[in-house]
Order: sequence, then structure tokens, then C-alpha cells
Amino acid sequence: MEMYLDKLKKISKTTLIIFMVLQPIFDIYYLYLDKVREIFKFSPATIIRMVFMVFLIITSYLFMKKKIKKKYLISFIAIYGLYSIFHLYNCTLFSNQIEFGYYSLSTEVFYLIRMICPLLLIFVSYEKDIKYNDIEKIVVIVYFIFGSIMVLTNFFGIALTSYNDGNKIISATFFDWFKPGIYQKYGYELIASKGIFHMANQVSGMMVGFLPLLLYIFLNNKLKLINVLTLFLTILSMFMLGTRIASLGMLLVIIMVLILYFIFQIIGKKKFITKNVIVIIIFFILSLVIYKYAPVSNRYYASQESDSVMNNIKETGTDQKLVDLKEKLKGLNEEEQRKLKLEFLEANKETYRFDTWFFETLYPYQKDPDFWFDILDMPYKDRCDHRQLKYLITKRVMELNNNKLDYVVGFSFARPRNATLYMENDILVHLYTIGVLGIILFIAPYFLVALYAFYKMLKNKKKFTFLNICYLMCIGLIFLIGIMTGNIFDEWIVTLFLGFISGALLRSCK
Repeated sequence: MEMYLDKLKKISKTTLIIFMVLQPIFDIYYLYLDKVREIFKFSPATIIRMVFMVFLIITSYLFMKKKIKKKYLISFIAIYGLYSIFHLYNCTLFSNQIEFGYYSLSTEVFYLIRMICPLLLIFVSYEKDIKYNDIEKIVVIVYFIFGSIMVLTNFFGIALTSYNDGNKIISATFFDWFKPGIYQKYGYELIASKGIFHMANQVSGMMVGFLPLLLYIFLNNKLKLINVLTLFLTILSMFMLGTRIASLGMLLVIIMVLILYFIFQIIGKKKFITKNVIVIIIFFILSLVIYKYAPVSNRYYASQESDSVMNNIKETGTDQKLVDLKEKLKGLNEEEQRKLKLEFLEANKETYRFDTWFFETLYPYQKDPDFWFDILDMPYKDRCDHRQLKYLITKRVMELNNNKLDYVVGFSFARPRNATLYMENDILVHLYTIGVLGIILFIAPYFLVALYAFYKMLKNKKKFTFLNICYLMCIGLIFLIGIMTGNIFDEWIVTLFLGFISGALLRSCK
């Protein structure tokens, strides 16, 4: 019997390693097509991930030697189960008079599962006794898969664009970046590429967030061809993604890791001018050369448009008409005010240059003229900022719903996502989707792991190592990216690695 248990334990550990290595494959775009989802109800990648997670959690529970740990795990699941009940109940209280996306119970339940699984992976990776060598293999293989697929598909001109929905293929490859006028001809949106992966932002977050580990592995091993190739492909693919996080973030992370490396080498009185360092510096210099021609440096915006719109408002006398209308509204009842606001918005929507998609489709002005009338006072650059509009509309919906429980447990993930008004700031968006309590339960634990590990490192100087600092940097970067771009803490391609690394950090500081 004991022999079989030992075999099962090894199988469970191997399963975890395979699971992490397969994450790039699970994030392939074609697994998320509507036709595929219709067959399985969910993406097959999601189903496979959940099967893996169930097996890993059950086996981790079975092999926990201390009963107190089992009680902790059961209590942990019970707390999250209780929260989920309150959250799902509150979602049903949403006012039917507010047109804001549509609610789906199955989407909401899956969302909660997607949020808790990475947290459970902290337990799993801690209990599986994953060694540093295992982590090294996982990190190198994952980055190699991401990098090689993105680079090769770009070179052959079959990569998907980063900034267009659907399966649109890029109009120019890496080799075309250096041709004069290429960005004026196609625009960066048709040149930035994400390989064959699902979403560029999430891949960017993952590749930047855990880049400190790849650099640590590169610096602390003999100069291997596979490591050199993986780092080269990673840097090139992050330029191809075209997002600021991928391109600029990559350069900043390289600088930070090199500084940390020199500090730890000096403290340890070790040699630090090695072949590995020279290779990274060469790659960094090449990156600075490529940066000028990369999609991230060739984003063209109409910077003069804001002044043009505001001048047009003044020249046509529309600003004075607005002032006069506000005076007139003071003596009218609510229905009369609504009518005049609608008339003004309809007559002047071209003058104010509203974003048609937001103004007429996502949150139509006919449904809430009060909101759009108040928006008229904003400068054009703020009024056309999609991030700002998503925030203001979501905030408005919360106010109209007028339910204090929304601030505690949230009014749902499904509604803003189905309304395509999902905000690009993970703390803000989750304040509305899962509430303050949800943020404490689902997002704060990663931060607490980092704080606890840092405390243990200060308490025991032997634990204050370059590796553990890189682990901490990974967690910190994910939080930073989540705040800057959003769509990070609710995407498995990022959070599963976050949970895995958090567990590894705890074990390293044990």
C-alpha cells in the first residue's frame, strides 16, 4: 500500500509540472472560438485545466501529513464557499431597469472558480515539494514555447494581430518593421502580433511578470544554448506583442534584475562580469536598436484633435448654448429636463465628437441622458479616453443600482464583461465585480504571501537571496501590471503562475 502511495505522490508532482508547462498550449486562440465553445459549453482548455486542478487539490489533501493543514484547507474552501453564496445572491438583486450587459449564473460560478483555483495552487505547489530545478525547467520551457511560436508565426506572416478582435492576420512581419513608411501604410494595430495566442494583454502580463525568474535562471547557470535561444526569442516576441507593458516592461525588468544581480554579487564578493552578463547586455543594446522600429514606438494618435474639438465648440457657440440650457433646466421638472437634455445631446453629438461606440451602443445616451449631459463638461481628451469612460459608466451603474451590498460582495463579473465595459484596472474593476470583501479574499492573499516571505527573509538573512527577491519581484510586477492594464487577476494564464510562484516562495522561505 505504501509503495502505491509513493507512486501516486510522484505522479501528482509530475502532473503539476506537466500542468504548468502546458499553460501556453491552453492559451491558444483557436481553443476559445465560439464554434468550439458551443460544442463543449466551455473552452476545452478550461475543462482540461479544471480536471488537472481537481486531481492536484485532492492528491495534495491526501498527502498532507499534519491534520491541522487539512483543517486549514477545508476552512479556506468553506470561507470562499460562503462568500460565493452571498455574492451570487447579491447578483440576483440587480435592478432590471438598468440596461447593463446581461447576467449569467454559469459565467459567474465559473468566474469564482477561476479566481479561487490559483489560490489553491499556492497550497498545491507548497505541498508538492517542487524543487528549484523543477521550477527552472518549467520557466525555460514555458518561455521557449511562447517565444518560439510568436516569433515563427510572425516571420512566416501568419501571426494574429494583437489589437484586433477575431482571427485577423498581421499585414507586415518583423522584417518589414525597418521599411520606411510601413506604419503609415498599415498602422501599428495591423503589425503588432500575438502569435496564435488568445489575448495579447494577458500574454504580455505573464511574460513580463515572471521575466525576473527567467533572467535569474540565465544568470545563475552555465551559458547554455537553450537558455540563450529562449531569452532571445522572449525579447523579440515581447517587441512583437506591441503592448507598452511587454516592450517597455521588458527593458525595465532587465535593468532591475541586472542591478540586483550586481548588488548580490558584490555582497557575496563574487565575480560578476561573466559571459551570461555580457550576453544580456548585448541583447539589451540590440533591444534599444529594435525599439525604434517596433510597433510600441510607432503608435500614431491625432494629438491635435482635442484642441480642434474644443475650438469648434467655442466657434459654433455651443458652449454658450450649454450654459443657457443649464439655467433653463433649473425651473423644470424631471421629465422636461430629460427631454431637453436628449434634444441637446442629439443636436450636438457631432460637435462634441462623442465616441459613437460608447455613446450610442455600449451605454446609449437615450437610456441615461443625465450621465452623458454631465460628461459634456469634461475636456475632450478625458471624454474620449476609453479607460475613463468605462470607469465612469460602471460607477454610474453602481449608483443607479443603489445597493450597499454591491460595495461588499460586488454586483457580478458577467454584467460588465458581457456589456464589453470591463475596466482596465484590476483593483477598480474587482471593487465593482466582487466588492471589497472579494478583493480581500481573492487578490490580497498574494500580497500577504509576499509580505510574509519578506518578513521571513528579514528575520533569517540566509533566506535573503537573489532568487527569493526575484520571486517577490514577480508578485510585485503582477500587481503593478494588473493596476496599469487590467485583465490580469482573472485570467488563468497569469494567475496560475502567480499561485505556483507564491507557493514556491513560501517553501523557499520555510
